[in-house]
Amino acid sequence: MIPAPNFLAGLLIGIFNTSWLTVVLASFGWALAFCGYVSIVDTARRDTTIGDFRARARRLLFGSPVLTFYAIEFSTALVTSLPVGCLTYLIKKIVA
Repeated sequence: MIPAPNFLAGLLIGIFNTSWLTVVLASFGWALAFCGYVSIVDTARRDTTIGDFRARARRLLFGSPVLTFYAIEFSTALVTSLPVGCLTYLIKKIVA
């Protein structure tokens, strides 16, 4: 599932940045900010998911359920916002 905030962030990143490098850097920044958002606001889902990772204890990143959870959140945010941001930036450059 692709969270809507990541898609929206990708659109805004593509619209408001002026170079490819800033689109890439802003996408990485958004991924970090999204992890912070999940950590502060979406605590119920975070705690449930980390609890499930602990219960199953399989395929954990470096043996840590917390690190695994945040790696998945970071990857989801980046893999969503970066292509959307790049595509939006490309369309903006073609139209302008």
